[in-house]
Amino acid sequence: MTATVPLDTVETPRLGRNRAFRLLWIGQALSDFGSSMTFVVLPLVLLAAGCSPTAAATIGTASLVVALVTRIPAGYLSDRCDQRTLMLLCDLVRMTAVGVLAGWVLLRPLPITAALAAVIVSDAALEVFRPAQNTVLRRVVPAGQLGTAMSLNQARAYGADIAAPAAAGLLLSLSPSVPFAVDALTFGVSALCVAVAVRARRDGRRSTRPETGAARPGGPRLRTELAAGWRYLVGDRFMRCSAGYFAGLNVAFSALAFALILGVGRLPGGAVMVGTAMSAAAVVGLAGSLLTPLFQRHVPLKATLAAAPALGAALLALAWSSGSTVAFVGGFCALCLLTPVGTATFATIMAVAVPEEIYGRVSTTSSLLAQLLQPFGPLAAGLLLARLSLPATAALFAVALALLAGVPLVLPVPPRPGTPAQDPAQNGSPS
Repeated sequence: MTATVPLDTVETPRLGRNRAFRLLWIGQALSDFGSSMTFVVLPLVLLAAGCSPTAAATIGTASLVVALVTRIPAGYLSDRCDQRTLMLLCDLVRMTAVGVLAGWVLLRPLPITAALAAVIVSDAALEVFRPAQNTVLRRVVPAGQLGTAMSLNQARAYGADIAAPAAAGLLLSLSPSVPFAVDALTFGVSALCVAVAVRARRDGRRSTRPETGAARPGGPRLRTELAAGWRYLVGDRFMRCSAGYFAGLNVAFSALAFALILGVGRLPGGAVMVGTAMSAAAVVGLAGSLLTPLFQRHVPLKATLAAAPALGAALLALAWSSGSTVAFVGGFCALCLLTPVGTATFATIMAVAVPEEIYGRVSTTSSLLAQLLQPFGPLAAGLLLARLSLPATAALFAVALALLAGVPLVLPVPPRPGTPAQDPAQNGSPS
């Protein structure tokens, strides 16, 4: 396979004149920035209110559970409802939830129950917002520009992660309620951008084509429609194998990040090195996102997907042989640099190839599968470091990543644009 993405054109995309994309990007860049600040500030505010570290940590667990529970229904809503309306409602819901937090913190100490309620509501709205936004993106951006659009969307998230912690600290010094108020304001700006950028649909539908995996007469329609994304992935070997590859990559990434924090952090001067490594990882992740269009035009897909784990394995092998913590950090940064390239490339293929009427469910199902094992990464890192030295842990990570680098080499050819996958429940015939 020589091409990376089956796009309509390989010309250099120019999205600067696309008003709808520009407004959506600006709105979400501000929203990502505000959410990143809240992620940093909320545990600190809970600790200051007298909550224990264990109680404050439940915020992260609640966020993960909400994402797993709501992701598939969110894809269904994206396919069945007007995406513009969904995005507006989600932004307004998140603005209200964070605004209530801001007012509460201003008036009295924040209890853990109020924080959990806000996180659950906000994260559920975020899960609904994402597939709706992805569907709108493929509608307002031509197929030949989707690769660059995906990379720019990734870049805005990395940019928010770089800028938000410092801004959170500054605003927190003014008042604990100020970061939440700024976050609520960003959701209001995002809603305004969505309202201006995306035109309302008058017909309520995106396509008159029959839906792949639609319910058969007499069957349980809702359950069948919710499972349409699963059936598409089962019927398409490339999507299925890619989801497995990214599941392995994500759990390795999560485990390596915590191994860096726990293993390097306990060394003399480790706290400074960990902070520097995390900042460097965000910077190289931003660089990788911006390099994605270049990779998509000039590097074969298999080489792109294999590059991140292969380079990470090489640097971690060096960390094992030399005992260098710098090489260990380099292995983590290598994943941060090249993983966004593979992720954006796969997302572009999906956006071009999957029929629009089931795109929301396919994208959320693929995302769920890719992240299903990720929560086990920190546990694996802790267990390894409890029994092994940091160099020995690096050696095991090197072997795992080297094996993972071989998976893309056997991937099948990506599906053609708009080609429905075979549905096992229907013997390959869409209803």
